[in-house]
Parts: sequence; structure tokens; C-alpha cells
Amino acid sequence: MFENDYNITGKHASYLKFLAAKNSGAKGADDSSTSARIFERYIDVYMNAAIWGLLYERTAPRDTTSDDRARIYADAYATERENCVFLYRMVMLLDKTTTLEPTVRVDRSFRYDVQEDKKEEFAANMDLFHSYVRGGIEEMYEQFTDGCSTRDDYMNKVYEVLTTFRQEIAGLSYEDELAKLIG
Repeated sequence: MFENDYNITGKHASYLKFLAAKNSGAKGADDSSTSARIFERYIDVYMNAAIWGLLYERTAPRDTTSDDRARIYADAYATERENCVFLYRMVMLLDKTTTLEPTVRVDRSFRYDVQEDKKEEFAANMDLFHSYVRGGIEEMYEQFTDGCSTRDDYMNKVYEVLTTFRQEIAGLSYEDELAKLIG
């Protein structure tokens, strides 16, 4: 699990490149005119996208409408393996696209990846995990780029989105906070 390169294709690759500071991680690859540079590396976008996809209950199928590709290299996974495994297990436990018994959720989260007779189920679970990643990439792209065109716009939008996100997690609605400020 998380030992090989992973290719993201189509619009998700374009969005991932747009959100990352360093396109493809190549030395000197930092084209600020085609990048919002919200995250430092592709793996950072990938890990955050898993969380956003889960929290916003958003999945997306693999997009093959364009030839655009982005690769997350095995060495990036090696660096972040513990975090990626944690995210995978969390998604498998909290996934709402299926109605599984709690014991089955635990098994698919913690056992299928090491059981030889569960290879097919594990592959399906990785597909599900990656659909959450793609959905999260879409969600982040939409939220972080809506109405933005300059670097300052992106930074202001990041602040706005993260403040709203923090308040939502804390149980405060954005509308309630606005009502307090106005009233």
C-alpha cells in the first residue's frame, strides 16, 4: 500500500498541478503563472484531498477526457507513508457510500491490505479511496479558485476557506457568525 507511483489523469491532474507550488516536483519547476501554489507538493494536495473528499462526501470517477497527467512518485509516498495509511484507514472506516457492518468496516480498514485472499477487495477499496481523493481535488480547486486571478486573491481565498472550514468543524455556521457581526 502506497509503495508505487500513482498517476492522476485528466482534469484532476490539471487541478492538482494548479494547486501545487512545484509542478511534478522537478527541480526549477515553479510556474507561478499557471499555479495557485496553495500546497507545496503533489503529495500534500493528495493527502488533503482525501480529507476534503471524505468531509464533503465527494467522490469522482477517473477522468480521461484529456491527456494531462500528474504523477505522485513512490518516494513521496515513502516519506508520507504513515500519513497516507492513516488517511486510507480513516476513509475506509468513515465511508458513507456503502452500508457495511462495523466489523466489516474494521476488517477492510485494517486487514484486507495484508490478507492474500482479499486482494480484489483491497483493490476495490484503493479505487474507492482514490475516488475520494479525486472528489477532494475537485472540491479544493472549486473552493480555492472561485473568483481568483492574482496571487493575493488566492491567499485571501485560502484564508476565507480555511476560516470557514475551521468554524464548520467547530460547529459554528458561517451564517451565524455573520449574523453576530451584523447584529
